[in-house]
Amino acid sequence: MRKLLLLLATVAATAGLGFAQAPAAQKMPTRAGLPETPAQTAKRATQYLTKELGLSATQQARLEPIMRDQNQALLAMRSKAQTGRLRPGMGPDLKATLAKYDTQIKGVLTPGQYTKYTRMQDAERNKVMKHLAEQGMAMPTAR
Repeated sequence: MRKLLLLLATVAATAGLGFAQAPAAQKMPTRAGLPETPAQTAKRATQYLTKELGLSATQQARLEPIMRDQNQALLAMRSKAQTGRLRPGMGPDLKATLAKYDTQIKGVLTPGQYTKYTRMQDAERNKVMKHLAEQGMAMPTAR
């Protein structure tokens, strides 16, 4: 009986170790398992905004390069953060980058489209903040 209990305890302890390992880093899901390039992301975002805001062909042509440049800048900042080269105080750099591209986007959209665009951004931000709060990782909501 003791041998059986010792065997069961050993099996239970060893089986638990497999679950104690850290999960592999998860990448953002992409189509067909391949990472999207900033150009692909910009094209997809432009198509979405065209549908939601009713962009003209001229607006689409002007907006896509802005979205591509913004995606490249944010991707560069993200890779710095992931490689540990993120320096303290980089938050203002991120805000400045986002403000720069927001100004460019505002120049392409009509006032009505821009208002709807900012509402869409706020709704998405609130959705992310709610998700983070549910995960116990609440972040400041100031814009």
